[in-house]
Amino acid sequence: MRLFSNTHIDFMRLARACIAASAIAVLASVAVVVVRGLNMGIEFTGGTELQVRYGDRPDVGAVRAALAAAGMTSQVVTTIGDPAEHEVYIRLGSREADARENPTERILAILRGTTDSRPDLNLADEATVAGLLAGAPGLSAEDARRVAEAILAARREQVIFRTLDDVAAIPGVPSAAIDALASGVTVGPLALRSQSYIGPAVGKELVTKAQLAVVGSMVGMLLYIWLRFQFQWGLAAVVALLHDVLVMLGLFSLFRQEMSLPVVAAFLTLVGYSVNDTVVVFDRIRELVKSQPSGDFPSVINEAINRTLSRTTITSFLTWIVVLALFLFGGEALRPFSFVLVFGIIVGTYSSIFVASPLLILWRRAPAKRAGAAVSGDAKPQAERRARKVRTSG
Repeated sequence: MRLFSNTHIDFMRLARACIAASAIAVLASVAVVVVRGLNMGIEFTGGTELQVRYGDRPDVGAVRAALAAAGMTSQVVTTIGDPAEHEVYIRLGSREADARENPTERILAILRGTTDSRPDLNLADEATVAGLLAGAPGLSAEDARRVAEAILAARREQVIFRTLDDVAAIPGVPSAAIDALASGVTVGPLALRSQSYIGPAVGKELVTKAQLAVVGSMVGMLLYIWLRFQFQWGLAAVVALLHDVLVMLGLFSLFRQEMSLPVVAAFLTLVGYSVNDTVVVFDRIRELVKSQPSGDFPSVINEAINRTLSRTTITSFLTWIVVLALFLFGGEALRPFSFVLVFGIIVGTYSSIFVASPLLILWRRAPAKRAGAAVSGDAKPQAERRARKVRTSG
């Protein structure tokens, strides 16, 4: 399957302009990251992340005010997903007071807005519910466990109980169980969908490991291309990879996407994808250099890129369509991950053609220029010696 055949596009005619544009883009990206910084997720900063669902439409302002009144000022509170689902995302930064233990229970108590110490049926686990039912008349310990299991299974499907009438409608739940729950539990306004807590020390360790992963991958790519091609070719590929990573970091910072462990995985995926595209082009360049040893090197690179253009276009476009769908329809949780790949595939394909390949030309010409300078430098003393010899003999 080929989209193009017998193309003769002079890519290297744009080499100087593209190198200059890429250098400007890298400098601008570095400036953006320095000025705006990266929006680091709790994996790297430490903190607490909750996703809760309310029975009725939540007042986000009231949630923020309640947390702030409790001293939790480093917070992000926003609705998430379908507005009809009444879900709220809460993120709290790491604090010295919270560093010793997971503050989820304290946060949920604040959100419930009640001083009732009885267990909340929308938050209680199966063991707690079974313990409350064990004392109900006519229910054995096994019956209590079975009924508790049925209640939590219904809660997972229904997400939140508004009243005990929702529990009474569950098949297999006897009235004795409802009577026991009526005196032993409350039915709060929210249910916990997910939670995550990471301490500050773990966050710092993950930052170090993420940096080592990205740097290590680039070193590995350099060694691979060095062994397969030449050291200068490996340097060209690594410079192109640095270009891709720095430009994407700039875009990531500019659009305030959240840096998380899945995003680090996306950057590593981008590194692998970009270097794979570069290796395909380099491999074709090597074949043509062997078959045309006296050919003009920029023309050889143009021919290599034109021969791989169909493969590059098909692979990049089909992959891009998939990650674009993930970006548009994958939801908030996957958006930062897919953001890196949506723009990274475009940047990586560009760098394979207009960054890595032109660098091969520059580094190939550099030894020739040095050799030419050396030859011209030796020629002048020789001419002077010949002139002195003529004058002496005269």
